[in-house]
Amino acid sequence: MKKITLLAAVALFASSALAQGLGLGARISYQSEAMMGDDAEFFADETVSSGFGGGIDVLYHFSPMVGLHSGALFQLNAYSWTVSSVDYSYLFMNLQVPVLARINFTPGFFAEAGLDMSINMTASAYDEISDEWNDIDKWNTFQLGLTAGAGYTLWFGLEFSGRFSYGLLDPIDTDPTPDIKPFRFQFDVSYWFKK
Repeated sequence: MKKITLLAAVALFASSALAQGLGLGARISYQSEAMMGDDAEFFADETVSSGFGGGIDVLYHFSPMVGLHSGALFQLNAYSWTVSSVDYSYLFMNLQVPVLARINFTPGFFAEAGLDMSINMTASAYDEISDEWNDIDKWNTFQLGLTAGAGYTLWFGLEFSGRFSYGLLDPIDTDPTPDIKPFRFQFDVSYWFKK
């Protein structure tokens, strides 16, 4: 029920953004994520994942130079690795909501930094022995990270950007909690319908 409420809040935010004249765009994304920390090696032999996503962007300009960038991005992320000739996979579906301060240095080039919030919608694990997918109950629903990046917007609204994010919260909820933090690189292509 909490996840449905969060999705409804994001949809309401997006519709109100359009009604109030904020910039609105669509985004596709490629993401690569690594688990860092002393216990990361126990998460997987290969602790780097890749994933793709898509969603909406909103942008409010306080001035021609300073703005606030947010939106909602559905991201599918997968880890795959092999231990003793047995294949394992983790699959995650996340809703990412960035809240970023944007500074426009020129009419096209910008830099931005802020918070990257992520709501885990599903977390599943697969192993070759059981040959089935099972839910991962120990994965935390909410993640929060610091993020920063830069990009360039072409005059007709097409935008290319990249950013790094470092997780502040533990992704795994067990006792004791392992020392693992996610570190993500994300490359995005957006198109602004209204800016």
